[in-house]
Amino acid sequence: MKLVIQIPCFNEERTLPAVLADLPRELPGIDSIETLVIDDGSTDDTAALARSLGVTRVVRHRGNRGLARTFLTGLEVALEMGADVIVNTDGDHQYPGDMIGPLVEPIVAQNADLVIGDRKPMHDARVALTKKLFYRLGSFVVRSTSGVDVHDAPSGFRAMSREFAMSIYLTNPFSYTLETIFAAAEQRYPIREVGIRSNPVTRKSRLFTNIGVYMQRSANIIVQGYSMHNPLRAFGWLSMPFLVLGMLLGLRFLYFFVRDPDYSGHIQSLILAAIAIVVGVQILVFGVLGSLVRANRLLLQDIRMRVRRLELREPPRSSQLPLEVDRDRQGERLGR
Repeated sequence: MKLVIQIPCFNEERTLPAVLADLPRELPGIDSIETLVIDDGSTDDTAALARSLGVTRVVRHRGNRGLARTFLTGLEVALEMGADVIVNTDGDHQYPGDMIGPLVEPIVAQNADLVIGDRKPMHDARVALTKKLFYRLGSFVVRSTSGVDVHDAPSGFRAMSREFAMSIYLTNPFSYTLETIFAAAEQRYPIREVGIRSNPVTRKSRLFTNIGVYMQRSANIIVQGYSMHNPLRAFGWLSMPFLVLGMLLGLRFLYFFVRDPDYSGHIQSLILAAIAIVVGVQILVFGVLGSLVRANRLLLQDIRMRVRRLELREPPRSSQLPLEVDRDRQGERLGR
């Protein structure tokens, strides 16, 4: 069984040596461990440093494409490297290397396809109170919408099985942490959490300038993920207030009409009831259409996975990675 540890990087020249030095050399149930650095258009010497430190493979984007695209690039390359288990860790050395063993253990034991490292931020004195409240609220919303019992949804320290890695496709460019949970829940992949510790912060996050921006982007991802993976339920809940209001107003008008057949008042209530019911039904129809789109999307995902399996039977070719650039290969082409 091969483990590939992928490290998305953007200008991580200062912390990358500590990250690589901290990685395990052997683990129970793992036959070989390889490393992969995905340089997301760094302006420093991150890629060259990674090669000099003995990283198994270094892939470099031409420009900065964001964390989600870098994560997907890492999965594509790790699968081509023959990974049976993939671990994603950060280039800022936030996650200790000795935590990789407990992280991959449920996958090696075939008890999970996605394992999330729970940093237990609510019990970490280094985490500000505002962030603790955000973590609690965010994890509660993710648990409620996805149906998965997770306590540290934003954690990027994760282990994935080969099967799950082949099935992932992200639609947002911001982050992969929340959307992968929705994808795993939708396809009924077993998810586990493992308690971990985290290293002291080495730099400020580059994903967002303040907690407000992060909450806004995360809320967009949650709404999009919930409506995309559970469209009928999402639109059903949205249509419910309109349908209930319309029915109550309609019953109220009917009550007065039955009591007095010559009753001709409260016509405004009847009109409002009709409008509310029509709006509610239209929203519900959107949910039905979304369910049909979801069924088609799942079919396309299944086709994509089957094609990917056929591709991985062949030796990796650079033409299979149109959105990536391996600096060594690019140099060979430019030297011709």
